Amino acid sequence: MINQEDGFIPGPALSALETIITFVVIPTVMFLVISLLTYVATATRKKSSKSVITHIE
Repeated sequence: MINQEDGFIPGPALSALETIITFVVIPTVMFLVISLLTYVATATRKKSSKSVITHIE
């Protein structure tokens, strides 16, 4: 038996599925969502026609 501190009340144990979801699936999904949002925010935009600033005739 594990020696526990005074006043410590352990909660219910996590099942294997709950552990995998909490520590693998959720972080992976969060990483993918953040990566997608970053990609969309920084993706090259459609180039406009010739600009006076970038094109000299």
